[in-house]
Amino acid sequence: MAILYGMTIEEFWEKNPDLFWIYRYAYFERLEIEQNIFNHNAWLQGAYFNEALSVALCNAFTKQKAEYSKKPYTFMKEELSEEEKKKQIEMQVADIKARIRQVNSMQKKTKNS
Repeated sequence: MAILYGMTIEEFWEKNPDLFWIYRYAYFERLEIEQNIFNHNAWLQGAYFNEALSVALCNAFTKQKAEYSKKPYTFMKEELSEEEKKKQIEMQVADIKARIRQVNSMQKKTKNS
């Protein structure tokens, strides 16, 4: 199971046992991220299919001609104000610092054991 999580044999047998739980946590985080990406892509594909089908049916059965989108869908805001950009950056920096503290505390625990 440790190999599935990405641990080497050396890490499993010779390092701190708490390292196993760190790899396990990271593995499940990766799985969740991959699942979210997969779900988003599936939803996006469905949205494109829905639009294509709607355009085809509209053009086949009505006199009004519909046109398929010329640009891909976007889900981000076009323009953020400078204040919003600064807030986002501050939040991201705070999140990164918190994660660094978390990793450092985990490493201290593994070194002490």
